Order: sequence, then C-alpha cells, then structure tokens
Amino acid sequence: MKQDIRDLFKDDEASGKQLPENHRQEFYDQLKASRPRRTSKLNTNYLFKVAVMVVLFMGLALIVFTTTDKVIEVIVESPIETQIDALEQQYLANIDEEWQNFISVANDEKLVNRYRDKLDDLDNDYQEVSKQFKADNNNILVIETLVDNLKTRLQLLKDIQEHINLLNQKRTL
Repeated sequence: MKQDIRDLFKDDEASGKQLPENHRQEFYDQLKASRPRRTSKLNTNYLFKVAVMVVLFMGLALIVFTTTDKVIEVIVESPIETQIDALEQQYLANIDEEWQNFISVANDEKLVNRYRDKLDDLDNDYQEVSKQFKADNNNILVIETLVDNLKTRLQLLKDIQEHINLLNQKRTL
C-alpha cells in the first residue's frame, strides 16, 4: 500500500486550478476582520486616575516640604538648654518665695528698697549673661556665671531673712 502522495493529487480537479491574483490580500483582509477589535488603551477613567494621583502626590510633597522646616526649627533646643531652664525656674521660684517672706516680715521700707536695688542689679547682670548664653550655649563659663548669679540672689535673700530674724529677736528681748 505504498503510494506516492503526488500520484493521489494528479487526478484531482483542484490541482489544476489557479488561485486568483488577489487571493493573498483577500485572505489577510478576512483574517483581520475575524479578529476581535481592540479597544483603545487610553481610557478616560485611566487618565482621570493618573491625574488625581499626580495632584495628590504634588500636594503631599508640598505639605512635607513646608512642614519639614518648621519641625527642624523646633528640635534645635539642646538638652543643656533644657536643664538650664529647669534649674533657672527652680532658683527663680525659691528667690520669689524668699522675697515674699522678706517683704511680709520687714518693717523698714528703707531696708526693703536697698535690697530691692541689689536684687535688681543682680537681675540685670543675669539678663546680660542670659543673652550671652543664648548666643553661645556650649560655653561652660557662661553657664557657671548664670548659676552663680542665681545662687547669689538666693543667698542674699536668705541673709536678709536671717538679719531680720536677728533684729526681731533683739526687739523681743
């Protein structure tokens, strides 16, 4: 049963027919027509979503860049400044308390004015040293001067209080 395949098609009536010249073009046209049509990749919903994402990104970037400068300015305070402020508040509270005690006990207006002038001078010196500290907060000498000034004011008030107590004791005797 071996046969040559060419022999089978020799007698066939289709073998003698010629294809029309535009057969190839018609075949391609039919092939294109049978394919499903693609929709455009540029969809309006897609464009809208991209535009919204770009606007949101730009808005967030603007917010981040404008608030970053403010955050950096807030964090600049050093731990030394915080400790000095706490120490200053403690001393000033003690000084105020001693001054109020002195005023309540003192009977001599001349004595009160004299000590008020001394405390005002010390306070003015303290303000000058405080400005130096703000300009150069890493200078240990300025910090020591601040603390010494506060100690001097507090000690002055305690000395005043002691002096008044001695005067009151002498009066009662």
